[in-house]
Amino acid sequence: MSTTQSPPSPLSPPLHVVYGAGQVGQGLARALLARGLRVRVVRRSDGPVPDGAERVQADMRDPAQARSSAEGAAVLYHCMNPSAYTKTAWQAEFPVMGEALIAAAVHHGARLVCLDNLYGYGPVDGARTEQTPMSATGPKGRVRVQWDARLREAAAAQGLRWTAGRAGDFFGPGTGDHSMLAPKLLADDNGPWLLADVQAPHAFSYVPDVVAGLAALGTAGAEVEGRAWHLPVMTLAPADLVARIAAARGRPARSRRLPGWQRALLSPFLPLMRELGETWYQWDRPFRVDDSAFRARFPEVGATVAEAVATTAAEVDATAAA
Repeated sequence: MSTTQSPPSPLSPPLHVVYGAGQVGQGLARALLARGLRVRVVRRSDGPVPDGAERVQADMRDPAQARSSAEGAAVLYHCMNPSAYTKTAWQAEFPVMGEALIAAAVHHGARLVCLDNLYGYGPVDGARTEQTPMSATGPKGRVRVQWDARLREAAAAQGLRWTAGRAGDFFGPGTGDHSMLAPKLLADDNGPWLLADVQAPHAFSYVPDVVAGLAALGTAGAEVEGRAWHLPVMTLAPADLVARIAAARGRPARSRRLPGWQRALLSPFLPLMRELGETWYQWDRPFRVDDSAFRARFPEVGATVAEAVATTAAEVDATAAA
């Protein structure tokens, strides 16, 4: 493990440690720095971190490195993803990283804030709430079900202090390239590929809202612990969201649709198409999420759709010009 840590002074603000420097981790580090906190970013690769943050290079599959990287922390943020979007990688890597962070949080008495998704619910009629049973049966969904159960077990048996923020499909500044609404895909003159029913309402998460939501959970009082929260979502049909972003750019609304039969046809040849089959129910019917509990507790978090569309359009324009 390599590090650029610096020793704190007796009057230093609390240390918040962000694990993962991807589409959410980097923005989260900047948001925490803006709150006047000390921030350490832990990443596997020897890559950059935001100015003002400490950098630690470590492998979270190693419990000893996880424990060392959390030294002095008040809050740990789990924003890491497995190395590939496959059931094999999720089943092999996610539990190992999670156990290492649970052990580190318990050892240092730190709160563990987890970025989570909505896979664990599986197909649901109506809007998912935080009380909806975790009943997914697919491989990646089961990983999330088991993770939720493990957090609760660790709280009861080991005294883990935890909370989780569950998000939908990402869009906006900071969205990674693997998202269908990544800026570089929205900048394509042919438009992005949209899945299944492009007119069905869908719960999207604006990345700056995800960042702000996790920062809020990390800095709030103890009442946020011991449960998961649905981070703010914006419910729009995929075609509508793409059209709004295009209109804000002064461009025609273009997109391409991938129907279910075409995904099935491509599945034997393209691994991503096989992986999409597990969560196809998120796209071939309305996919709704109730975020009212989080919004009631943190009314200051959450952009408007108009704000999110305008900022996303500017990001797409910058990407197109690069």
